[in-house]
Amino acid sequence: MATSLELAALITSKIDRGELTSGTRLSEVALAEELGVSRNTLREAFRVLAQDGLVDHIPNRGVFVHSFSKSDVNDIYAYREFVELAAIRAAKDHPAQVQQCLLQMRQAYENAVTANENGNWQTVGSENSAFHLAIVELAGVKRLVIEARKVLALARIGFLETRDSETFHSPYVELNSEILHRLEKGEFVAAEDFLKQYLERSRQDLLSRLPEK
Repeated sequence: MATSLELAALITSKIDRGELTSGTRLSEVALAEELGVSRNTLREAFRVLAQDGLVDHIPNRGVFVHSFSKSDVNDIYAYREFVELAAIRAAKDHPAQVQQCLLQMRQAYENAVTANENGNWQTVGSENSAFHLAIVELAGVKRLVIEARKVLALARIGFLETRDSETFHSPYVELNSEILHRLEKGEFVAAEDFLKQYLERSRQDLLSRLPEK
C-alpha cells in the first residue's frame, strides 16, 4: 500500500510530465480508484501537495492543480538560481557524484534532442526538468534534490500555461548542451556564469508568455 508521501511524489511526477495542468480538478474518487489507494491516504497526499504549493484546496469545490500566475515566477527562479548555481560551486568537492550527474544530464539532453526533432513537446519539457534536477544533484545533498523536484514541477505548471507552450523548451535544448559541455570540461565557473544568464532569460521568457490573468 502506497504511503501519502509516495502518492504525493507520484502526482508530482504526473504534473511534471504534463499529464495534470494548472486548474485541473483532482477527483478524489477517480484518483483513488486509478491509483488503488484509500481516499483517506489520498487526502493526506493532497495535504502534502498543498504544503508544497502544487495544488490548491478550494472550500466546497475540491482540490485543483495550482493555478499558476506571474506572482509565482520570481520566487521559483530565485530558488532555482540559488540552488542550481550553488550546486555547481559544490561540484568540485564531489568528483564521483559529478560523473554520475553528467551521465544523467547527457541522457536527458539526448532524449530532449530526439523529442524536439519529433515534436514530442511534453517529453522535451520533462527532460528539461530531468536535466536541471541532475544539476542540483551535483551538490550531493539528497534532501535538496527532493525539494528541487517539487519546485521544478511547479515551474512545469507555469510552462504549460504559456502561449506556445508546446515549443517553450525547444530553444533551451541546445542551451542545456552548452552547460553540459562546460561541466564536462571541468569549467565550473564558466558553467555557473552561463547558467545564471540562462535562468534570467528563462524567467523573462516565462513572464512574457504567461497570460495576464
